[in-house]
Amino acid sequence: MDADQLLNGMDADQRTAVTCPETATVLHAGAGSGKTRVLTHRIAYRIAKGTADPQRVLAITFTREAASEMRRRLKTLGVSRDSQSVTVGTFHAIALALLRQRLADTHKPMPSIIHNRSQLIAQAAQDHPMSSRSRELLVEVDWAHARMISPANYAQTAKRLGRYTAAPHNEIATIFKQYEQLKIQRNTLDLDDLIARVVEAMRTDNAYAQAVRWRYRHIFVDEAQDMNPLQYELFEAIRGQRADVFIVGDPMQAIYGWNGSDKRLFDELPDKIRGTTVLRLPNNYRCTPQILNAATTVAKLVDPQIDVRAIKPSAEPVVMRGFADAEAEAQGVVDCLWQFANTGGTNPWQSSAVLVRTNIQVELIVDALIKNNIQVRTTRPSKELNSAIADAAQSTNRNELATWVTDMKTESSSEIQRWVAEQVEIFLKLDHPGSVDGRTFTSWMRATSAEHRATEGVEVLTFHSAKGREWQCVVVAGAEVGLMPHSSAITQDQQDEEIRLAYVALTRASQQLFVTWCETRKGRTAGRSELLAEIVNPTLDKPTSKLVAKPRPIKTTSLTLEDELRTWRNKRAKIIKQPVTSIIYDEDLREIAKQLPKTTAQLAEIVGVITAQKIGPDVLSIVAQAESRLATQNLK
Repeated sequence: MDADQLLNGMDADQRTAVTCPETATVLHAGAGSGKTRVLTHRIAYRIAKGTADPQRVLAITFTREAASEMRRRLKTLGVSRDSQSVTVGTFHAIALALLRQRLADTHKPMPSIIHNRSQLIAQAAQDHPMSSRSRELLVEVDWAHARMISPANYAQTAKRLGRYTAAPHNEIATIFKQYEQLKIQRNTLDLDDLIARVVEAMRTDNAYAQAVRWRYRHIFVDEAQDMNPLQYELFEAIRGQRADVFIVGDPMQAIYGWNGSDKRLFDELPDKIRGTTVLRLPNNYRCTPQILNAATTVAKLVDPQIDVRAIKPSAEPVVMRGFADAEAEAQGVVDCLWQFANTGGTNPWQSSAVLVRTNIQVELIVDALIKNNIQVRTTRPSKELNSAIADAAQSTNRNELATWVTDMKTESSSEIQRWVAEQVEIFLKLDHPGSVDGRTFTSWMRATSAEHRATEGVEVLTFHSAKGREWQCVVVAGAEVGLMPHSSAITQDQQDEEIRLAYVALTRASQQLFVTWCETRKGRTAGRSELLAEIVNPTLDKPTSKLVAKPRPIKTTSLTLEDELRTWRNKRAKIIKQPVTSIIYDEDLREIAKQLPKTTAQLAEIVGVITAQKIGPDVLSIVAQAESRLATQNLK
């Protein structure tokens, strides 16, 4: 692509960042500022101008998803993915590649990488009460690795920094030491060891260090505010004394201090790299002025000078609602989502998310959404839902399943159990090969539920998991004392990070933002978070009238046409052993259920000629049968 074409559609600040001189540059890129576009266009621009050799470009990201997205965008911009192209990867992936090459060059075997760290840390803990809490132990190990803290220094450092742990620091240190010893005994490495090994090799072998630096002469780093000291050491080892670095970050989105990150590493880059130019992207293209004003009001509690500007026109005010308890709040979240859905829009559930501070809050909200016929996309089904499915799974034949449905619909007061009963009814109406019993229903439920979770519905996830994402409508739930900021935040650094985390959550919304809280939660007094006290001109209320839920699709029997098409698609995908989207996309499936095509030509207008020829006979037959059943029902 022509270099000048890469600048099309960019504002002045973005153009400046893409075209700046090939010297050390730190770019402060706020939420919704288009930073990924700027970063990828900067790489492509340098290559197009001939100031960067693609084989010598190293682009570092923090997640595999981000690395994949960067590769995709670079390919779209004409930067190929062959062996002559740029290197894009996470710190761990880059360290792994370097270490493998290093050991191959020195004719040494590569240690194995630990695949089950939970098992290893449990073995290190042995009879300690924490042995069953491997996740919490690994959080501490990862934090220590990130901060380059040895087992011998862990207890003292954790105490000094106010590190909260479920067991005494000295006991954690003992388990940590045993974990490290087990790795040595088994000649295994974890991911952080990869980085440490490469850093050590470059520190002790100058020829090796120079070879790595010769290979990677142009360095780009994304989300640099999340760097931890160990990652920073790798960055510095590869950089050497060179100034050809382009580093992107947003200090206001530094939310991983609990995991070892240190935003000061980003803040101090201009002091550590001589001649660094600092640029900024102040324009926010995601949020409405009302949403951005609310978010920056919170952000100013830690950065009074924050400068971000909403480009979108004025829109709906931020809605803030308090509720008596967690159950009432969950129903309030439902009302908020229906309020957004009733404003129009084609896929309101897919455009919406509920964000919470902790995973503990997820289950109650997911249950409330399911009870109110709101599609949910989550990989964390609730305990009540799992229990109901397990109960149905006990049925040994079709008749027992049908009896279970009757019992649930007539005797159960649980909306979740009644919803599962409806799913069993749908299952029983389908033409299943082989035996039909509780186990086959469970398999069908898992398959269809997994597909729905992967592609449709409201997402319910934590503030941390939402970073880097956006939705038209966001409900920030649990914005209350004890959760926002979280009660575990004791030190000033921890409290500041909680404020930044709230800012991240609030800036995920592009069109409509709801904020909810409880007056009491699990018997303790809560109330609206003090972080929200200064937000100007929100709509502060409770729903005054019952919101009208959008009707569900008209059913041809007790099964919607869309359900039938989806079931057919799932069966076909299993037969040909391909993903369901290789057969037909969800949006096309919904359009078929809406338009009811009668000919292959009409179907082709929705899915294209080739796809219509492949799926036409099956799909048109399903549509025709559905219309016939509907006509029969109307005559009765």
